[in-house]
Amino acid sequence: MTARREWVVLGTITVAWLGLLLGFALLTPAFGAPDEPAHVDAAFRLALGLGWPHGGEMHYLAAIRQIVEHPVPAVDRPTVDALLAAVPGDSPAIDPMSQNPPTYWLVAAGILRLIRFGAHDWATSVLVLRLFDVVLVTALPVLVWATVRRVTRSPRTALVAPLLLFAVPQLAQVGAGVTSWAPMILLGAVLVWLSVRVLTGDRSWWTTAGLAVAVTGLAAISALGLLAVPFVVLVFALARDERDERGERDRDRDQRTARPWRRSALRAGVVVVAAAAVSGWWWVRTLLVSGTLLPDALRGVTAVQPYPSGGANPGAFAGRQWDGLTASFFGDFGANQWPLPPMVVDALAIVGLVALGWSYARRGAGRRVMTIALVWPVLVVVATLAYNWRNYLGTHQGNGLQGRFLFMAVVALVLSQAVAWRALVVRPELRRRLARIAAVGSFAIALYGIGIAYRGAWENVQFRVTPGGLSAMAGGSLAGPVPIALAGALFLAAAVAAAVFVWRAAAVPSATPAVPSTTAAVPSTTTTPVTGLPLESPPTHEPTVRKENS
Repeated sequence: MTARREWVVLGTITVAWLGLLLGFALLTPAFGAPDEPAHVDAAFRLALGLGWPHGGEMHYLAAIRQIVEHPVPAVDRPTVDALLAAVPGDSPAIDPMSQNPPTYWLVAAGILRLIRFGAHDWATSVLVLRLFDVVLVTALPVLVWATVRRVTRSPRTALVAPLLLFAVPQLAQVGAGVTSWAPMILLGAVLVWLSVRVLTGDRSWWTTAGLAVAVTGLAAISALGLLAVPFVVLVFALARDERDERGERDRDRDQRTARPWRRSALRAGVVVVAAAAVSGWWWVRTLLVSGTLLPDALRGVTAVQPYPSGGANPGAFAGRQWDGLTASFFGDFGANQWPLPPMVVDALAIVGLVALGWSYARRGAGRRVMTIALVWPVLVVVATLAYNWRNYLGTHQGNGLQGRFLFMAVVALVLSQAVAWRALVVRPELRRRLARIAAVGSFAIALYGIGIAYRGAWENVQFRVTPGGLSAMAGGSLAGPVPIALAGALFLAAAVAAAVFVWRAAAVPSATPAVPSTTAAVPSTTTTPVTGLPLESPPTHEPTVRKENS
């Protein structure tokens, strides 16, 4: 496959992803995404200069609760200034966002001030913040492509991998809402991409600087982002010299490997120090004030339910976590009230896990890199379950609707599936069929997901399209029917084009020789590197350094 064709296919997939994001951003009712009222309220408070109280002490603006609880048609929406004058002060409800650093909401508040939000109706503010988040998440297919191509060295596998994003329509809905998870998704994707580069031989200071920015940004937005610090340290610790992996031995081996270890430690130290310098003060302050890095801001207003007979039940807790986390990962639309069918969710989750586990019985290129990258989502899952278990013991409620937490590790999950299926399916004809199934199936799931979101919001959860539902959407959506129709047309056109491109590309026999499994992600010395592609360079035998540092 030529570089030009690869650019075209990747660009078409990215446009389809943008169309899906815009579709959710425009179709979803105001405050209809998970935790969106809290995020909008936090941005409004900072834009109004009202400060950032401790976790559990920040109340919703009464004006925000008014428009959330009493929605009005678009023609009756007041300006923000008029709304604040009519409904001043705070409400009794607690906004839990102040348990986190204010980083994302400070940026959102700056955007609101830039557009002079007080002079416009409140829906304009919500729409602008949604579009800002869409811009942040749009690059996700490119980052998936770059990561998978770096590990597998297969252009076709790298182009099929971003299609798996469409099989997780909840990712698009969350990324297209007003949420601090949008920058977390972007920074988490950059973290995995750059970590893979380090694991495959990149030792440049530019990569280290990029990792420092990604880790610092994650730690400055959420406590969950702190997990990036040990993950990056692990990546640098395991980033061995690729010449050792090829079995080279010489009398100067100890002298040759000692210096890279010192350099790896120095680079890891730079990343850790950068994150600590920017956000460390916040977490020390939080620990001193609340005794934990992540206080439960709603603990004081959450009623403690009595345990069922027998007390705490780990089995019931585990079942709730499986159902909640998988549903809210693949598709639990709206504010987690319109799910994909459980059969579809369980099938996607089980097939993915079985393929991943089974692939370890086969030797395949990239397995070591994949395993290290999977540490990132494993850390997220363990931290999420620990947090939920803590809350379960405190409130006796086993909430498990945090599947979106895994979105900041979605690139690592897609990479694992790409490497796993590549190891399991080796016959060219079966690989062609698998690529076509992935293209058609992923786009079908995305279309089905946005259909569920439409019918839940505008058709009273009925699987239909009626004049009444279309009229309700026209009068109650943030931007009206024309932008929604344009976004839908963009998604459908790009999705069809991308599916056709992938279908045709899968039919062309590959002229690229297979990479021997013993070299992992590293090509042989006779392999001609592919250059001129976005965010792509081949894994290197020697550490990648700038000339002035070599």
